[in-house]
Amino acid sequence: MSSEERRIEEMNLDQIRALAEQRVNPEVWEWVNGGTETESTLQRNRLALERIMLRLKVIHGLETVNTRVNILGQTVGTPIIVAPFARMNRVHPEAEMAIARGAEKAGAMMFLGPVSSYSIKEIVEATGIRVAWNGDPLKDRKKLLTLIRQAEKAGSCAVGLCADDFQGIKIRDRLRVLPTASLSKEAVREARQETSLPFFLKGIMTVEDALTAAEAGVDAIVVSNHGGRVLDGCQASIEVLPEIVKAVGSSVEILIDGGFRRGTDVLKALALGAKGVLVGRPICWGLGAGGSDGVAHVLQMLTSELIRTMILTNVPDVKHVPRDTIVMM
Repeated sequence: MSSEERRIEEMNLDQIRALAEQRVNPEVWEWVNGGTETESTLQRNRLALERIMLRLKVIHGLETVNTRVNILGQTVGTPIIVAPFARMNRVHPEAEMAIARGAEKAGAMMFLGPVSSYSIKEIVEATGIRVAWNGDPLKDRKKLLTLIRQAEKAGSCAVGLCADDFQGIKIRDRLRVLPTASLSKEAVREARQETSLPFFLKGIMTVEDALTAAEAGVDAIVVSNHGGRVLDGCQASIEVLPEIVKAVGSSVEILIDGGFRRGTDVLKALALGAKGVLVGRPICWGLGAGGSDGVAHVLQMLTSELIRTMILTNVPDVKHVPRDTIVMM
């Protein structure tokens, strides 16, 4: 192990973030970490998670726990998933390939967006990792359906769309316009029918959208406000999770993202009914700080924190986290 690898493995998340900030171009750093307009949604994601308390339960004799879970038809070693992030070559020259290698080392699943330096086929052949392709709702429906078919043939384990991307990503007051369109129920159903793979929609924040997605035949949804990057003044993802789980949790698989930074955060989401948690910015910090080693360390650190939290709250298995593990303040 090199001195650099040893240094990364000894860092906590704050130290990794600080090192990445030193190494990444300031403009790119702002893009990775910023939120839309006043950034109130970005901040609310964290505040809402911090208002959920864990119940410490220690007289139980539990010493080992299970973090393996089946997500989108794939068994993975941790419920912590790599969220899709565009243009990672600006953060590290090995970009998405380094992320994939780090995720492979940690036993995690990876979501891959449409703007990537590497194709799904290149990543799958180089790593053997489970990759879920996460496309944008393109205005050109014929092109979109073609991309879905190509993702399936390339070795993706699941495919889906970012439903909230159609107005572009806005960091503070700078907008990146995308050639995308709003999705109708019919458009979702058409996309779903184009593949035999598990199909998901990311960007679901209301019971109404969750029910529409389920009616259109999706297999999974990601409860997400895009990390606070599309709509200012929006609820936190974790705030709307319980009502969405109650509405559609028996018919679709539910994942979530939005402000997750620690293993304790992950257990909170699992207790509220999520099956897996997507993590974005911490992965970018790991990539910027140390490439694949940095990504692996972030994922392993979060999973280790999750394991410790499970033992301290008497949760033997991530697939069955009791609701009373947490208290809503």
